This record gives sequence, structure tokens and C-alpha cells, in this order.
Amino acid sequence: MVKKKILIVDDEKNIVELIKINLEANGFETISAYTGLEALEKSNLLPDLILLDIMLPDIDGFDVCRKIRLNEKTENIPIIMLTAKSEETDKVIGLGLGADDYVTKPFGVRELEARIKTVLRRAEKPIFSREDTDENRNIIEFKDLSLDKTKYQATKNGRELDLTLTEFKILKILLENQHKVMSREGLLEEVLGDKSSTETRTIDVHIRNIRKKLGEDGEPYEYIETIRGIGYRMK
Repeated sequence: MVKKKILIVDDEKNIVELIKINLEANGFETISAYTGLEALEKSNLLPDLILLDIMLPDIDGFDVCRKIRLNEKTENIPIIMLTAKSEETDKVIGLGLGADDYVTKPFGVRELEARIKTVLRRAEKPIFSREDTDENRNIIEFKDLSLDKTKYQATKNGRELDLTLTEFKILKILLENQHKVMSREGLLEEVLGDKSSTETRTIDVHIRNIRKKLGEDGEPYEYIETIRGIGYRMK
């Protein structure tokens, strides 16, 4: 069985070593980087996942994440942001730049391993059924939105939306269940494929990003309606 390769990016060598020892003991292969520039260079080795600290000595993790997502060679590598800050702003920025998840320091090694495995499963999970061979069944339309499940594309009035893979999956699930209210927990389970340790508020951040990309600045929302205390549905 081929080992999954994890790129660990943090300027604190003791943290890198701790993560490295535990991941390798659990069957992963690791690569280490201690600066943003080194992370960008080593991302070209195409690891299966990147653990990316926000606070780096040269360029910060946000900029590294953005550059990785802009590179066609590395744009689909899953990224988990590591941050010593607990402010909602950092989480929103990271997820908005295309990070798949975040872990706040100090974190437990077991929690981190669980997050890694969850994000890896998410990345490997197909987002459309093999039975969807008919072209019409692969296109979902709603108002002026169109989503192509086989091309991983969503458009509004013919203009392609720049969605991350997680945002695409969430929009796809909402469009496939247009007449249903999808709970935050249900969306997490659908996107991740199983019960997850990821906070349900992560869904709120992704929905906020999707709304911005749809051109929605505030309530009342034209496309995705918030059902207070439950979740979301297409409006």
C-alpha cells in the first residue's frame, strides 16, 4: 500500500518534529518545510496533503495557500491550516483562500490525525455517481445557475464561479436537494462522507464564501436561504 505523503510547514522545529514522529508512526510519509518559500518549493513534490502554519518568517500561510491554489500543478492538494489564533477572521480568510480545514494550536496529535484522515477521505471521494453517464443528468440548473457535475464547474449567467472543491460539493448538495432543508450536520456528513470532528460552523464559513462568489452582499439572499437553528436550502 502506497503511503500518503504529508508536507508539514511550520517555523517551530519542535512542532514539526512532533507531528513528523507521530504521522510516520501511523503509516504516513512526511516532508518538512520551515518557511513559506520552502513550502512553495516542496509543494511541487505533490504531497497528498499540506499542514500549513499561518505564522511563517517570510511569507505567511495565507499567501502560501493562495499561491498553491493559483498553481495548476498544486491547486487540488488538500490544505489544513495551523493557527495559534482562535479568531473567526483567520478561519474565514483561510477557508476563503481555499483551505480545506483548520486546526487551532495547541492541538492534540490524535485530533490532528483524525482531521488529516477526514480531509484525505474527502479529497478521494468522487463527487458524482458512475451511473450519471447521461449528459443531461450531469447538469443541474437553478434560476441563472448551472452546475456540471462531471466538469466540476458552476456558472452564473454563463460566467464560471471560482469555487473551491469543498464549496462546489456544498453547492452541488444544496442544488440536488432544492426542496429540502439541509442541516449543518447533514452537509458535513455528505461532504466528508462520514461523521466528522470538524466544527459545524465550518459550513457557515463556506456558505458565506459561496454567497460572496454568487454576488450576494447581505440578506435577503436570492439563492441560499438560512433556516435559523437548522441549516440551509436553495431559495
